[in-house]
Amino acid sequence: MRRRSLASLFAVLLVLAAYAPALAASDGEQQKDTDVRMVDAKVVEVSRRHISIIARSGVEHVIATDAADTHVTLKGKRIDLKKLRVGDMVTVDLDVENPQKFARRIIIGAQSGEVLTAARN
Repeated sequence: MRRRSLASLFAVLLVLAAYAPALAASDGEQQKDTDVRMVDAKVVEVSRRHISIIARSGVEHVIATDAADTHVTLKGKRIDLKKLRVGDMVTVDLDVENPQKFARRIIIGAQSGEVLTAARN
C-alpha cells in the first residue's frame, strides 16, 4: 500500500514537472515579438513619417507611420502621433498587408501584461 502511494505521488510530481515549462512557454508566446507585433519596445527616434524602436531583442526597427492611418493610444484613449516621444515604451502592431513595416497601432506605455489584461476584458 505504501509503495502505491509513493508511486502515485511520484507520478503527480512528474506530471507537474512536465506541465510547468509548457505552461510558462504558452504565456511567453503571447508576450513575444512577432512579424506583426513589437512588444515593450523603446522609442529612440520620432519623425513625421517614421519611428525607430529598439525591440527587446536589442534590434532597431524603423517603422513607417502616417498621422491619418496610424492609431496611437495612451491609457486606452486615442492621441495624436506627435505626442509620441523618444524614450516611450510602446507596443507596435504592424500592417500585415503592407510590404514595408508600417505601424497600424501604437500603444504607449503598455507593458506586455497590460496588453494581455486589456485583451481579456
